[in-house]
Amino acid sequence: MTQKKIRAYIIDDNVDACEVLKIMLERHFSVETVGVCNSALAAIDDLMEKTTDIIFLDIEMPDISGLEFCQLIKQQINPETKVVFYSAHSKYVINAMRQEAFDFLLKPPTMDEIGKIISRYYENKLTTIDKASRCSQLPRPLLVVNYKNEQIRIDIDNCAFFRFSTEDNSWEVVCIDGKSFTLRRRTNADMILSLTRDFVQINKKNIVNVRYVDMISENRCLLNIKTDEDLLISRSFKQTFLDAFYSI
Repeated sequence: MTQKKIRAYIIDDNVDACEVLKIMLERHFSVETVGVCNSALAAIDDLMEKTTDIIFLDIEMPDISGLEFCQLIKQQINPETKVVFYSAHSKYVINAMRQEAFDFLLKPPTMDEIGKIISRYYENKLTTIDKASRCSQLPRPLLVVNYKNEQIRIDIDNCAFFRFSTEDNSWEVVCIDGKSFTLRRRTNADMILSLTRDFVQINKKNIVNVRYVDMISENRCLLNIKTDEDLLISRSFKQTFLDAFYSI
């Protein structure tokens, strides 16, 4: 299931700059612009009435600077709302960080830089979800992955196996319907294995869901789904895998 779009609000006295950023966000990323305002002071009341995930805030504006505006609204907006300062001048980076800004975007923006901010937003969101899950001591029923800058929630029961891509230096999950998704860059084998006891490592580059293992043929693991993947069981992981397989 694809998560709802990120709700962005743009505040910049430059009308053209607002339009450019809006188009880039909505055309290339899973973002909905819920508001655009060319005056920081005028934006205050509007922001109070809207649910916003990220505010793109220009620093140099005629009525009040973005840095001053951030101080004004900090106690009034949802603490989960992220502020990205947006300026043509890198000299403001330090002051922006002192304001506890989520990020800083230089004008004119590039697809690469916006992509990094969107990905970082997702990473931050996932960290929050993980912390909440640990605090509540509830099992995590869903494996959350990023795919083309969207959030994809995959039921753990739909995960057939995982493979490590040396080319991309990242883990991928292959679902029972054959679709594959690249996991977050910081994901490692231990993080995958911690999701459920059904996930068992069979070699350095593969983790399988033992519930989909139909047969063990010599040193190969055969799944009951259609796949061309050659899932070899290495000697160092074999006993752990067999223990998991026979405990089902």
